[in-house]
Amino acid sequence: MTVIGEVNLVTHHQARWRFLYRGHALPGGTSILTVTDGFQWWHFQCRSEGDNMYCIKGSEWSRFVQTRINAMITLYSKQDGEDFHRIRSGASLVQTELRYGLYSQSNQ
Repeated sequence: MTVIGEVNLVTHHQARWRFLYRGHALPGGTSILTVTDGFQWWHFQCRSEGDNMYCIKGSEWSRFVQTRINAMITLYSKQDGEDFHRIRSGASLVQTELRYGLYSQSNQ
């Protein structure tokens, strides 16, 4: 699996996680990422901000981060034949799957 981004979650990440990514695994514009840890589901907002910068934010992202402060998470690209990305949390070693969800929008 190819790493898209890694972050050690701290309090300010509740507002958003901005990261540099030069690959093609994430869509341009604004999209909703449907996320599951196998038990719960969330919908995170993902936005391309230009110059290879991306931002994940939203109320469900904020709640997700709030319960994982100080955890290292890694976002991976999709593998062949899969329609989702994976997030792994180093603190809990629980795998969370990131699935492209409901819709995509162009930049607004």
